[in-house]
Amino acid sequence: MATRETDSIRDPATLRAFAHPVRLRLYEALLATGPSTAAQLSRDVPGAPGSLSYHLRTLAKHGFVEEAPELAADGRERRWRAVAGGARWSEEDLQQNAGLRHAATSAQLMFLSRQQDRLRQWLVGNDAPFGAEWRSAAVSSDLVLHLSITELSELGQDLESLTDLWVTRSRQNRSEGNSDADVVRAPVILVVHAFPFSVSGGQAGHGSEDSGRRRGSSETGPR
Repeated sequence: MATRETDSIRDPATLRAFAHPVRLRLYEALLATGPSTAAQLSRDVPGAPGSLSYHLRTLAKHGFVEEAPELAADGRERRWRAVAGGARWSEEDLQQNAGLRHAATSAQLMFLSRQQDRLRQWLVGNDAPFGAEWRSAAVSSDLVLHLSITELSELGQDLESLTDLWVTRSRQNRSEGNSDADVVRAPVILVVHAFPFSVSGGQAGHGSEDSGRRRGSSETGPR
């Protein structure tokens, strides 16, 4: 994977370029499998190699992927690799740019749909390579917490610190390759959302943490 990371997005066109179903799948495939050609990616992403090459060039134009010429078999082969970081933006930029805010909302809805597709595939057991041990290791949580704005911000910072640790470990695993033949690794999707909501017919601030719900591998089975 590229050593640099994507920049924070401030241009709606850049976000719209990324938030495209085919381009999102290409980016995911490159993250999961490493540098690949368009022909190799066509095994996992529907589309002719020529069409996928167009989408890869679009992603490269906006800084989400880059060519890896040092890995090409010859001068005609074009290998691509993902640039870490994906699509990132700040809330401050959204508030100052209506076009970016609208693009971000559309992108998030598409990302949510993709997440739901992956979760649905996992729940119905269509991920055939993964057996009982993987399903026992997987986890899903759904909690209702009662927090202030400051506490919600602190929670976000804590979660970011924790995920940063695992992102670093994941990148080390990829850089080391298959040095340990006894360890089997696979792409794992981690989705984090924490936001306030209104209870129909009620008001925020009532109840306690005990009213929350938690589902995990130790209780009701895997995600």
